Formats: sequence, structure tokens, C-alpha cells
Amino acid sequence: MAKKKKEVCPYCGNSFAYLSRHKCKVKERVEGSEESEKSDVERRIERIEERKREGVRSLKKDEQMVFKHIMQQKDIYFDELL
Repeated sequence: MAKKKKEVCPYCGNSFAYLSRHKCKVKERVEGSEESEKSDVERRIERIEERKREGVRSLKKDEQMVFKHIMQQKDIYFDELL
């Protein structure tokens, strides 16, 4: 069986048997990563959603009491809570 002709990467200059499988670091720096196609707003929304997922937990009993008090008062300062 004949050997496959090696192809040369136009970015880094190295030769590979399968150029399509090559993940060139130089290409990412020159053209930017694939995620850069998203706008800043989309990335910001994704980060906010991730934080919400990470931060979801049930409140402890004392936290519930404080939260309930804050919701009743609406405008309350930290010093008043103590």
C-alpha cells in the first residue's frame, strides 16, 4: 500500500498525513478561536446563566428569615439588619 502524501499546514509550516485532523495553534492566534464568532452580549448572557445554575441552592433557615424581613421592608440598610 502506498504512503499518503503529507500535506503542509499553511500557518505553521509543519507537514501532516492528515491535515484536516491538525489543530493548528498558529491558526487560532491569526484567525481567532471559534468562540469569537459570538458577540459580547451573547457571551455575557451565557456567563450569567452559568452563574445562576451554579448559585442555585435552597436557603438555610436563618437566611430565609433575613430574606423574608428584607422583602417586607423593601428599603432596608445593612446596619438595620444587625
